[in-house]
Amino acid sequence: MTEKDEEYSSLTAVERLVENDGAARTDVTSRPILEFRARNVNANTCPFTNETVSFTLHPSSCLHLSGQSGAGKTTISNYIAGILPPQRGKTMLRNTLGIDIELCQWDDRIPERERVGMLFQQTTLLDSLTVAGNVCVALENCPTTSKDDINHGAKNLQQTRATIKRLLETVGLDYLRDGHKRPSQLSGGMARRASLALQLAQHKHVIVLDEPFAGLDFATAVGVAKELERIRRERGTALLLISHEPEIVDIVMGNAVDAKKDGNTTATGKSSSALGSDSVVTLQRRQTDDEKPASHKLQHPSLFGKDASHRFVTKLLDYFLYSLPLILLTFLASGLAIAMLSSDILRRVDVTDTVLTVVQREVKPLIQMFTGDEDVSPMYTMMINMKVKGMLNTTIPPAKAKLYAMGMAKLFVLEIGPLITALLLSGRVGGSYAGEVATMQSTAQNKLLLTLGVSPVVWTFVPSLFASLIASPLLTMAGTALALEIGSYVAPKYGIGDAQGYRREVWEAIFVPLRLRGVTSWSENEGWEHGGKSLLEYIYSSLDLRCTFSDAFADAVIEITTHPVFFHLIKSLTFITIIMAVSEVSARRKTELTPRGVPKVITTSVVAGSLIVIFADWAFSQLLLMRH
Repeated sequence: MTEKDEEYSSLTAVERLVENDGAARTDVTSRPILEFRARNVNANTCPFTNETVSFTLHPSSCLHLSGQSGAGKTTISNYIAGILPPQRGKTMLRNTLGIDIELCQWDDRIPERERVGMLFQQTTLLDSLTVAGNVCVALENCPTTSKDDINHGAKNLQQTRATIKRLLETVGLDYLRDGHKRPSQLSGGMARRASLALQLAQHKHVIVLDEPFAGLDFATAVGVAKELERIRRERGTALLLISHEPEIVDIVMGNAVDAKKDGNTTATGKSSSALGSDSVVTLQRRQTDDEKPASHKLQHPSLFGKDASHRFVTKLLDYFLYSLPLILLTFLASGLAIAMLSSDILRRVDVTDTVLTVVQREVKPLIQMFTGDEDVSPMYTMMINMKVKGMLNTTIPPAKAKLYAMGMAKLFVLEIGPLITALLLSGRVGGSYAGEVATMQSTAQNKLLLTLGVSPVVWTFVPSLFASLIASPLLTMAGTALALEIGSYVAPKYGIGDAQGYRREVWEAIFVPLRLRGVTSWSENEGWEHGGKSLLEYIYSSLDLRCTFSDAFADAVIEITTHPVFFHLIKSLTFITIIMAVSEVSARRKTELTPRGVPKVITTSVVAGSLIVIFADWAFSQLLLMRH
C-alpha cells in the first residue's frame, strides 16, 4: 500500500464524503438530476400566468427562477426542496393555488436525503452552537454516514475538525477565526456562507437558493456569488436560484446566461452539457384582485393596537380569558382534595370515649362526696354517661361543621388562594410578557420605538401591568369561590354539616366586621341616623379609623390590611406586581439580546418571580400573625 493510500484509509467516513465528492458526482452527469414541470390549471388562483413551468437540472448547472414577487417562485422551490410533503403538498397546491405538479422526477440513483438542500433568505443556523458546531452536526447527520461512522468520527476528533476546517474554507470562512463564533456574531454574508457549508457537508446534489443576496451590500453579495459559482463548478452541485439581482446572478452563472422565454404562455430551461448550459425561467405574475380596479369601496386598513387602550384591552382579554381555564381547573382539583381530606379527618375524630373517661374519673369522687357511699351506683354512672353523650352529639357535629367551614375559608382566602394564582400566573402571564419583551429586544423593535420617540416601557409594560392588576384579582376570586363552593358538596357526603350551613359559616368567616371605631359608630347609629349627635360629630365619629381595642396607628393598619377581603385583594395585587416587575427587569436587562437568549430570559423571569412571590407570601403570613 502506498503512503497516499495509507493516508486515505486513515480518514474517517465523514472526511471521505468530502474527498470523494468530485468522483461521486461524475456518476450522475450522464442524465439529469431533476426534471420538473408544473401546469397552470386555474387562472383565477394560480400565481403565475404561464401555461406551464418546466426545467431540467444537470450537475453543475444553475437555473435562475425569475419573476416578480408573488409569482410563485418560492412555492415551487419549497415543493422541490421537500418543505411541502410530496403527496399532500401536491394536492394542496392544486386545490388552493391551481398549480398541478405534473413531473418532479429525480435521478433514482441519488438517495432521497442527498437530493436537495435549501439556503434560506434568513440566517438558518442553530443558535445554540458555534459555526463549527453547526457544520459538525450536519456532517454527523449526513445521509451517507452510518452510526458506526459517527462513533468512529467521534473517536478521531482531530480528523473531524480537519473536515470541518476544509468545508469552512471551501465557502470562504476561516476555521480558527470564524469557527468559534455564534450565529448572532456573524455578518449577513458570513451567515450565508456558513449556511452553505452545512449544505455541502450534507452532500446535497441540488441547493435551492431563496434570495441569498437579500440584505447584503454589493461587495458581500459578489463574494457570496463567486463562492457559489466556484462550488457548482468544482463540486458539480446544481443550483436553483431565486433572486431579483440579475447582475449578481450573472456572477453565479459564470457570465454564461442563456435566457429562454417562450412568450407569455410557457417558460422552459434546460442544461445540456456536463457542466450545464445555464438557463433562466421567468414566471409571469398574475394580476391579483387587490391590483384590479376596485368594483366597490375599499375599507381603510386597521390601526388597532397603536393606542395604549387598545393594547390594554388585548392584554386584559389575553391574561384573563386564556388563564381562566387553568385557574379554575387548578382550584377545582385543590379544593376537592383539601375538602375531602379535611372532611375525612373530622369524620374520624371521635372524642366521646375520651370525654366519658374524663367524666367518670372527675365526677365519681364528687358523687361519693355528696352521697357518702364508697361505691357509686351503676344507675348514676349510666345516667351521667347518657347525658354526656347527648351533650356531645348535640355540640360536636356543629362544631366540626363550623371548624371545617372556617378552615376552608381561612385557607383559601388568606393563604393558598392568592399564592396558587400567583404561581400559575408567574408562568402564564410573567413568562408570556417576558418572552414578548425579550423578542422585541432581540429583534431591535425596542430600538425602533426609541427612534420614533416612544418609550418601550410605556408601550409594553404600562398596558400589560394595568391589565394584569385587573385580571389577577378576578382570577384569584373566581378560583377561590370555586374551591369554597366545592367544599359545600364534599362535607355533607362525609356527614359534616349541610351545604346551607356551610355557606353561612364561610360568609361569616370572610366578611367579619372591622373593629374600627368609625365602623362601630356607624353600626350603632344604624347607618345614616345621627343618634342624637350633630352632623359634624357624626361625620367625625364615622371617620375614626382607630381600633376599638387600641389607639395605635399600626394596629389600625394591621386590622384593615389583614381583614380577609382586603388581605385577599392586597396579596393578589402585590404578587402580580412582583411578577410583572421581575419579568420587565429580566427582559430588558441585556440591551443586545439575541434570539438564543430569549428562552433563558423566560426561564429566569418565571423562576425568580415565583421565588420572590413565595418569600412575599411568608411575609404576609407574619403580618397575619400580628393581628389581635
